[in-house]
Order: sequence, then C-alpha cells, then structure tokens
Amino acid sequence: MHEHPEDLGHSVIKAFMNFKRAEVLSFHFEGYTRAEIRFLFMLHHGLRENPNELGVKVANLGPMLHVSKPSVTQQINALEKKGLIKRIQNPEDKRAAYLQFTEKGEKLIASAIEQFHKSFLDMRDYIGEEDMETLIKLLDKLTDYLNNKAQNKEA
Repeated sequence: MHEHPEDLGHSVIKAFMNFKRAEVLSFHFEGYTRAEIRFLFMLHHGLRENPNELGVKVANLGPMLHVSKPSVTQQINALEKKGLIKRIQNPEDKRAAYLQFTEKGEKLIASAIEQFHKSFLDMRDYIGEEDMETLIKLLDKLTDYLNNKAQNKEA
C-alpha cells in the first residue's frame, strides 16, 4: 500500500488533519470558541472528579488544560463576561480562587455534553460498533506509544 515510510507518515498526518478539520466543523456552538467549550468541559470534569463546595481551584486549571496562567485568566474573564462561570474566593485563604458554573453555564455544558455523546453515537452508527471499538483500541495503543516515547525522552 505505502512503499516508503515517508508516504505512511504523510498519510497518518493527513488523516489526523482531515479528522481534526471535520471534527471542528461538526462540533460547534454558536457564540463560543472551541477554547471556551474545551475550558467548560474541563471545568465540568474537574467538578465531577474532585467535588468541592467551592468549585475547582483556578490554579489547577492550567495544568488540566495544558495552558499558561495568563491563558487561564483570559478564558475565565471571557466566560465570566458571558455569564457562564463565577469565581468564588476561599474564605480561609483569600489568595485561592475557585470556579463554579452559573445556571446559564450548567445549561450550556449539559447541552454540549448531550451533543458530544450524540455525535459519538452517530459515528458508531456510521462506521459500525466493531470498527468503533477497533478505533478506540488503536487510539489507546498509539497514545500509550506516544506517552512512553515522551517519558523516555525526559529520562
């Protein structure tokens, strides 16, 4: 199929780029950037994984999102302005700020999650359950390979 390793590598990169482009086009919320929706998904995940009455600690979001502190602050400001999240000060430590969803934010993330799940059900219906399971196994295997390779470079 591919005579040269360069052809294979090029084909993998092209497939990933085409997938990313198609994914961006199919999963869109009017009035919100992809970064904002991603931030809301991570906040939702953080609230589920570490339930705290104050919310998710702002300092924890940068590492979760793999972005800088200024980027986190910029996202928080934009999402606060849109009425989707609110900051909560820790009464015991005024330096620590936490985030929670507003009612509007709760509704948006619930809708995004529903759309996200529906999208994957549609994909499964399109390619079939067996191919979907094969895709998951291959992506997990590739992720393990890339993580191991990154760890070996660090060592």
